Formats: sequence, structure tokens, C-alpha cells
Amino acid sequence: MKNLKATFVFTLILSCFTVVGSLTAQESFPEYSFKFKIKGLKDTVAYLGFHMGDKKYVRDTCRVNSKGEVEFTHLTRQGASEVLKGGIYLFVLPNMQWFEFVVAEPSLYIETDTANFVENALIKGSLENTLWFDYLRFVSKVQKKVQPLQNQLNAMDKEDPARKELESTLKEENKVMVDYRRNTIAKYPRAFVSCIFKAMEEPEIPEEIMAKAQSKENENGPYWYLRTHYFDRFDLTDSRILRTPIFEPKLTYYFEKLLPQLADSLVPVAISLIKKVEGNPEMFKFVVHSLTYMFERSNIMCMDKAFVQMVNTYYKSGKAVWLDTATLNKVVERATKLEPLLCKERVPNIILPDTGGVWHNLYAQNYDYTILYFWDATCGHCKKTTPKLETLYQEYLKPNRIGLFTVEGEVETKEWKKFIREHNLTFISVSDNPEIRDKPEQVVPSKTDLNSLNFRNIYDLSSYPVVYVLDKDKTIIAKKLGVEQLQDFLQKRMELDKKGK
Repeated sequence: MKNLKATFVFTLILSCFTVVGSLTAQESFPEYSFKFKIKGLKDTVAYLGFHMGDKKYVRDTCRVNSKGEVEFTHLTRQGASEVLKGGIYLFVLPNMQWFEFVVAEPSLYIETDTANFVENALIKGSLENTLWFDYLRFVSKVQKKVQPLQNQLNAMDKEDPARKELESTLKEENKVMVDYRRNTIAKYPRAFVSCIFKAMEEPEIPEEIMAKAQSKENENGPYWYLRTHYFDRFDLTDSRILRTPIFEPKLTYYFEKLLPQLADSLVPVAISLIKKVEGNPEMFKFVVHSLTYMFERSNIMCMDKAFVQMVNTYYKSGKAVWLDTATLNKVVERATKLEPLLCKERVPNIILPDTGGVWHNLYAQNYDYTILYFWDATCGHCKKTTPKLETLYQEYLKPNRIGLFTVEGEVETKEWKKFIREHNLTFISVSDNPEIRDKPEQVVPSKTDLNSLNFRNIYDLSSYPVVYVLDKDKTIIAKKLGVEQLQDFLQKRMELDKKGK
């Protein structure tokens, strides 16, 4: 028995994952009838839910009669022509308790009890769900045996001599579940449950590769085998796997944990995987969307390059057919704005005056490394970090001939000048001012350019502070660093650059 609590997202249908094109009869059902009889439930409502990615959604709602009976059919939904797509679905009670069942056939009957949905389940007219509930009961039995052993292991000291034997016992119990799934696959190779079981397995590294790793002949062999064969057991042509809790976590683990977190490494692997699903519109859509969003939200330095490359490859090219024009334009606009600010790109120049009216040119800073720092005198975090930057400037940057070029983003200049005066800031600090902004036609030809006056938009500044580390050519070598991280990064970078010469 499970409880959704606040994780259950109530929406009638996840419209952004509507299939483009048609599915096979095996994967979808224009007509269906799912009947349930639940002892302990009457005169209420029940929900038909489904998995999608890492979330759960409600597809339909239906009345439960006085006998605990309820039937979900294509006729209970508005728009009866909409097909139901296969996957692992949820029967959800009003108190948000639920149990899972498999949709791989157009009809089924499940009779069970609120006391224990799985143990008391009686299945009629569905081989898939007979296999599924038999497996759930088997897993429950094994878990009752394993859990005390796992608790015992967790409480053990790492040096306890009994630990190895206990780990071996747990490994054997896990093998019992693996063997159960493999026996089902062998007996029912065409069942959707078998497709689910295959996807649950991790790649099994061949003994010869493990032997070479242990002998140090090829220590990285197991990693490369796992990386290369991670999705071998997935049927990437079957979009039903999307409506299970299996695919999305494995996709996330593969790209965020197993692969090196470098944009130039991730994108080719992403494109290779996407090529394997191009023939399945729904799978293609999910993988492209998931990876693009994953790269966009990443906090890892320079990962926005992966986001931009995904947008250039799949969104700008017109392959993201599931998006309306307005949404597509927003995605493309976002990538276009980020593209000049990616690592290994030369930053746009800034030519602006300091508080004394002296003009400074970023490109004219003659240093092997330059810190470009955007801040705002009214920003709470900037009030803490900017004085620390002055200390770093005096104690480390200036003695090591590392440039510091700061740009204040507050529209008015009063607070900027006040902050500099009160904190005795000695580094270069430039900004525009109302007089300059009001007369760009006079200033631009003789002093600066429009990009400099529009630096907030050019540099995509929605919050402060923002840090870039630049090389002698004003090319970005790091960003998204805190002031506290700058010295450590610069020291390591300079060591690497010396070794490379």
C-alpha cells in the first residue's frame, strides 16, 4: 500500500505528451474496460492515474457504487475518441492510497481489499496483471526477509568481520528477485511485464572485462562497458515504458551520474541515444524534452552549452513539433541569448565610465586572467560578497596581476557611489547612468557602443552577483563561481596552464 501525499499531481491529462502520429494496437486502446471491485470502498469516487516521467497524473475520475464496484472505460471520459496508451497505471482512492496495475490489454477485472491491495488481489481476464501481481507478492515476501538484514547491515561498523557474510546474503536475495524476473521473461517474452523487467536490470559486465580490470590490464573496462550497454535491455521502440516509474530515473542517472559532466561529452551521447528513438514520436519527444530541460536546469559550470546545442539541433531545426509557436520562440530566444555567454566564447565588450567619469574598456585590460563581476549595490547578497572581493583583490588578485573589472547594475547611481565610498572599493567599477542612457546618440559614436549600454540584456542579468573568469583574450574559462571559490580556481587553472606550455 502506498500513499501519494502531496506528490500526486492532479490534472486530467498530460497534454504535452500527446502522441504525434499513431501507435500500434499493442501500445494503445481506443476502447477499453477496466473493472474493479474493492472491498471496504463504497459510494465514493476513484481516480485512474498513470506514470509519466518522475510524476503521476490523473486521467479519469469515476463513481464507486455501494458494492465497491467501479469501471473505467473510454466512455467515461469526455472525447471518447482519445486512445488510452499502455503502461503502469494507478487505481487511486480518495485518501490518496493507491495500487499499480498494468495496462497492456483492452479489458481487465481486479477484485481486492483495502486491507491489502496486492495480497488480496484476484485477477480475471488479464495475463499481464496476473504476472504483475504475482511479482509484487513475491517482492513483498522477499522484502520482509531482506529488510531486517539491511537494517542490521546499516547498524554495523565498516570493519565488522560479519559484514561480508551479511552483504553476501543480501546479494543472494537480490539475485533471487533477478532470477524471478528472468524466468518470467523466458516464459513470456512478448509480455509487456517482461519489457518492464528487462528495463529494470543493470547491464551485467562480462567476467573477462572484470578480470582485466582486477589485473589492471584495463581498469576502465567495466565503466566503458556499463556506459556503452546501459540501455541494451530497454525496448526504446515501445513508448509504454514512458508510463512506468523506470525510464526517467535511469535516464537521469545515466546522464547526471554515469557520464562525465561536461557539455562536450554529454551532447554527442544524447544525440546518439535520440537517434535510436527517432522512429517513435512519443519516445523522441520525451527524451529530447527531458535532456534539454536537464541541461538547462543544471548548476554545473558551463552546462548551458549542452542546453544551447540541444536547442540548435532539435528546436531551431523544426523537430520539436509538439510545441506551439510562442513556446518554441521562447526556448529558441533563451538559447540565442545564452550562446554568446558560453564557456570558450569571447565575452561581449563593455566600455563604460566609473564613478569619476573615467571610461574603461574591458577588452583593453592587459592581464592573463580577468574577473568580470556584475553586482548591484542594493542587492543583499552583493552587500556581503563585494567587500570580500575587495579583500581578495588587495591580497591575491592585484599581487598576482589578475585583472578585476566590475559592472554595477543598479539603474540609479546614488547607491552605487555611496557603497564604493563606504567600503573603500579600489577596483575598477563601471556602469551607465541616466545621462548616458538618455543621450546614446551622442555618447555611442565617441565613447562606447550600444551593447555596452545594453549590458543587462546582453549578459542576461536577472540577478546579482554574476561572476565570469576570462583568459587573456577575454574568453570565458569559468562562471557560476562564488567569490570564495575564485582564488582556488585561479590557482589550479594557472598550474594547468603552466603544464600545458
